[in-house]
Amino acid sequence: MRAGAGRSLALALGVLVAGWGPGARPAGAHELGPFQVYGTFLRDGSFRLDVKIDEEHLAPGQLGGPARATRYGRIAGLSGPTEQRFGRFLSDLADSLSLSFDGTTVTPTLAMDPQGGADPGAPTRATMVVEGWIPGGARAFTFASSLPVKSYPLVLRCEGDESSSWRWMAGGATSAPYQLATGLAPPPRLALARRCFALGFARVLPHGPEPLLLVAAVFLLVRRVRAGLLLLGALTLGEALGLTLALRGGVPVRPSLLALSVAALALAALAPSPPRLGPGRHGPWLALALSAAVFAAGALCGLTLAPDAPAAHPPLRPAAAAGFIAGLAAAELAALAAAFILVGLPFRDQPWYRSRLVTPASCLIALVALYWSLSGLVG
Repeated sequence: MRAGAGRSLALALGVLVAGWGPGARPAGAHELGPFQVYGTFLRDGSFRLDVKIDEEHLAPGQLGGPARATRYGRIAGLSGPTEQRFGRFLSDLADSLSLSFDGTTVTPTLAMDPQGGADPGAPTRATMVVEGWIPGGARAFTFASSLPVKSYPLVLRCEGDESSSWRWMAGGATSAPYQLATGLAPPPRLALARRCFALGFARVLPHGPEPLLLVAAVFLLVRRVRAGLLLLGALTLGEALGLTLALRGGVPVRPSLLALSVAALALAALAPSPPRLGPGRHGPWLALALSAAVFAAGALCGLTLAPDAPAAHPPLRPAAAAGFIAGLAAAELAALAAAFILVGLPFRDQPWYRSRLVTPASCLIALVALYWSLSGLVG
């Protein structure tokens, strides 16, 4: 989210030149105001404001430190000689800022630009970087500072647009809405969730052999619809956990473990006394054990699905992840329902159901999964 130094210089020159336009007074050094704001709205859904201050624009009473915590937190990187000279003013300035998109105030982060000052031993200028994310669906931006200053320049632009909008602002005034470029702001949360739902559904049907094999293994483990739904719920929860951990980073993805877990679930259906989820002395324990095994397999599946999850900046990640997981769950539910409608319900009570269908299908799934684990095809 860094804006180039050359662009900031060009914007500053634009303000100086504009100061000589019709109806405007010459913008000399002291007439630029105690601070200047140069803002850029980026295509990745973020924004950056470079708030520049210069010692020659400040009154002696505005100089000095130390800095304090502001309503947006402490200003990262503000220390040493820069804090001693500008700390108090920067803290007051940060507290005075109000940034809104479509009337909704956002909370930015504050940091000092290490390249925005002069000699570190005796700084005469400094740049505070105000960064954040554009809310989904936002169309217009407004800026205000409640500091009692006579005027300051506000220069705004969108990435990819060579032109910029500049205006002189008075302390305490709110700027006119600045219209964001079409397609610059991310979509609203609901629209993003719908889009990610479609991506999640397509990841299983028709482009998901791993989750489909998991659903097939779950189907072969049970004969009753209720038991199948219970295991499918455990699978979905596991996928949600794995996807969440993967998106946060730091969790290694091992596709071979997913293949082995699919093989283990398929082989479980070949046990001499196939596990059944239902009433009885051992029913609850079997249900818990199978649910835990399916949950673990789902978590491994979620880890491998993370690269297919849609990218979104932090405020929109929950909506994107929720939509994607809901799409996965819907596709897996559709696959399980089709298996029960076409095979399970018509034939589950036939004496040949286990020997002619469950056993060969389970062996086939286990062989495919083992082949995947050895060849590294999964993920």
